[in-house]
Amino acid sequence: MNLRVREINKNFDEFYKVEDLYKTAFPSNERIPLWFLMRKSKKEFIDYIAFYDNDLFVGFAYLITNNNLTFVLYLAISPEIRSIGYGTAILSKISEKYADNRIILNIEADNEVASNYEERLKRKKFYLRNGYRSTGLNIFEYGQIYEVLVYGNDVSPKEYQDLFKKFIGPLLILLTNPKISNVHHLG
Repeated sequence: MNLRVREINKNFDEFYKVEDLYKTAFPSNERIPLWFLMRKSKKEFIDYIAFYDNDLFVGFAYLITNNNLTFVLYLAISPEIRSIGYGTAILSKISEKYADNRIILNIEADNEVASNYEERLKRKKFYLRNGYRSTGLNIFEYGQIYEVLVYGNDVSPKEYQDLFKKFIGPLLILLTNPKISNVHHLG
């Protein structure tokens, strides 16, 4: 495995691969419009990156940083090469690049009646194996409850909100502000 990173920008020649993976890896209610992601990716606190193993497109990540907190907004691996170590390799690359930061991400919360319950458990086990742990925080957005995982020290609800506000902007935050609560308060 020879993982390398390429910046995704307007000159990225294989954007169609990122777009296809984005549309298949995330349900429509979780997808921020690509034009918005591209526009925001010009900011210095955003890393929109593709991963390759030599010339093979492996996947992509969209990362937002505020102070010493980095949020993995999106991380996707091409379906035909999942479960062979690329996800772990990408998380390792991310933790190397942001070695001084806490890294957070959201996963669908455990819900035994969810149609993808087994997939949710598998995803959580994957992140736990890779050094992430629960923050004890849940986020309610897109009509869904997400559990916040962290690599490193704890994160406060205010830090999460500040990062999200920096990304989305002061006007849109009023429309999209995620609801944050402690796990035990959601019942």
